[in-house]
Amino acid sequence: MTPAVGIDLGTTYSAVAWVNPDGDPEIIPDAAGEPLTASVVSFAGGAPVVGVSAKADLAADATEVAHLFKRSMGNASFRLSLGGRQWSPTELSALVLGHLKAQAEAALGVPVTRAVVTVPDYFTHPQRSATIEAGRLAGLEVPRIISEPTAAALAYGLRPGPRSRRVLVYDLGGGTFDISLVDIDAEGITVRSTEGDHELGGRDWDERLAAIILDKHPDEAAAIEAHPGPLLVAVEDLKRMLSARRAAEVRLVVGDRTLRCEVTREEFEAACRDLLQSTAQLTGKVLEETGLTWADIDGVLPVGGSTRMPMVRDWIEAMSGKPPMGGVHPDQAVALGAAAQAAILLEQEAGLRLDGPGDVEPILRLSAPRRIVGTVAHSLGMIAENAAGDRYVNSVLLPRNRTIPCVETRPYQFHVKGDGSDLLEVFLTQGETDDPAPCAYLGRYLVTGFPGRSRGRTVVDIAYAYDDNAIVGVTATDRSSGAALHVEVADLPEDVPQRFLQPPVRATVREPLTTYLAFDLSGSMAGAPLAAAQQAARAFLAQLDLTTTEVGIVSFSDRVAVSLPATHNAADVERAIGRLTVGSTGVGNATDPFRELRQLLAGVEGRRFGVVLADGVWYNQSGAVQRAHECHRDGVEIIAVGFGSADRKFLRKIASSTEQAMFTNLGQLSAVFGTIAREITESGSSDYRLPGAG
Repeated sequence: MTPAVGIDLGTTYSAVAWVNPDGDPEIIPDAAGEPLTASVVSFAGGAPVVGVSAKADLAADATEVAHLFKRSMGNASFRLSLGGRQWSPTELSALVLGHLKAQAEAALGVPVTRAVVTVPDYFTHPQRSATIEAGRLAGLEVPRIISEPTAAALAYGLRPGPRSRRVLVYDLGGGTFDISLVDIDAEGITVRSTEGDHELGGRDWDERLAAIILDKHPDEAAAIEAHPGPLLVAVEDLKRMLSARRAAEVRLVVGDRTLRCEVTREEFEAACRDLLQSTAQLTGKVLEETGLTWADIDGVLPVGGSTRMPMVRDWIEAMSGKPPMGGVHPDQAVALGAAAQAAILLEQEAGLRLDGPGDVEPILRLSAPRRIVGTVAHSLGMIAENAAGDRYVNSVLLPRNRTIPCVETRPYQFHVKGDGSDLLEVFLTQGETDDPAPCAYLGRYLVTGFPGRSRGRTVVDIAYAYDDNAIVGVTATDRSSGAALHVEVADLPEDVPQRFLQPPVRATVREPLTTYLAFDLSGSMAGAPLAAAQQAARAFLAQLDLTTTEVGIVSFSDRVAVSLPATHNAADVERAIGRLTVGSTGVGNATDPFRELRQLLAGVEGRRFGVVLADGVWYNQSGAVQRAHECHRDGVEIIAVGFGSADRKFLRKIASSTEQAMFTNLGQLSAVFGTIAREITESGSSDYRLPGAG
């Protein structure tokens, strides 16, 4: 049988593990018995070598040495000139993977043709795709890439312990940092939320040590920096010594001189306090996003070699109020978890080939969790124009922290000529804000193949999906005909992302839409009504073309509150929907939202809507009707939806037309809101009407 092999492809060190015949994951050491392999490649001797020999060349300041290249994974423009040719980070990573593959084959005595490979949780689509490609170049099939915190949690979950634990996996590696909230129980592992920084890691601590040394030897600083290899290796050794001692000395050969420099742990920790604070800020974001406090967390699991530093472990205890959790080797947990995931995949594949699960001999011990649920670390979006048409925005379509695999379908308005030349261009992004500048650009997706008879305005339903590896897929369907459209991924133009930092030059004008959802949050909405209203709001959001539509949230009862100003960002809207709380604006029905809606939408270009949900009788109905009519006169279209004890006559008075007043029940609320959103999306002129008025 193919061995279950997992590889931790690290920024500074890598490791390979397998699941042995007893069902236990274990590290496969190198020929010298070392469990870790330096992620360094040297061409100093001509042919590339990986690991300890390459690290020695780096220490000797050889020029033909590559290291830290994982930080540039997925960057198509990054190249290193080594051994007489240009190398990409993917190709250099393939050399490391090939070395680990050969190491495993030598130890196991059988060919190794596939392996689960780990990546930082915060790796983007291009970085994950580059990792899979590196495996292919190394002669490895990569059936799954798994995030490093998830792999570490899986390794931790293999150990005996309480049936249910909620832990924060604090993963500080050589080049990346991830913090993930993970639930571990007997059935499996669920990642609930994650944050991270793929440019924060142990190497940043090394650089602070290097700065201390250079500050203490200013006269020799230029000479040291001119040949940085020995310094890089020396500070790594010094960092290890300072984890065991209060002070340590480093020696550097500079020309014909040997420099001695003593550094204290106190100096080192003072220089790195802001780095620790950065990890604390990301940890705080995870807790805030999940609505949890430290009291809800069973503990913090430190992973990655950099968590061996006393300052990190002290920082974890200071944050959480508890000592860091033990039970897994911080340097080896990720590789061990990857091997466990490889075994789970082999068992699943065997189960599909045989009569049933009972015929499968488990590779892992029976106590191992079999279900692993990961999350999306990055929101998926597309480039759009804002409502005013004067700048580009990143329109978030599929928010982060959804469980994978997942899919989200969004409508997109498009004008079809019908002559076979129609092409819909979508620039897909990963990013969390409206600003296009910091986004990762995944590609230019070209949608073609519209039915020949199609002409004029149409709606294209585009489905955005993350698979089990958090790799992005895009499909498209013509809504009017139901025909599947052809989607091709093209290279990004050279002027991207710069073109999206300039004002748009409009070839065609699509009318912008701005919609506010206004929710009655009086006391009668507590419980099932509020849950149904939130579900309906999400159904509404799913049917909108967010490249032309901005959505905001207003809540009201005794007073009015703007929960979210109008935005293209679906993630922000979803969070605002989730935060709706009965009693946040009082518990009565003393006011209405129309004055606020009128002010919010004053001067906004394009069509403007207020979708108002009510479940009872408002206190001052005549005043509400008067203010609703002021909205009508200003061109703000009011759509009134009621249920429960809402007054139907009142709904028709506040709506812009009788067709825009609807009465329903809780079970149909999502369907009604979805219909409203579809009609708004598909309406291209002022003769907009809603079906099913009541």
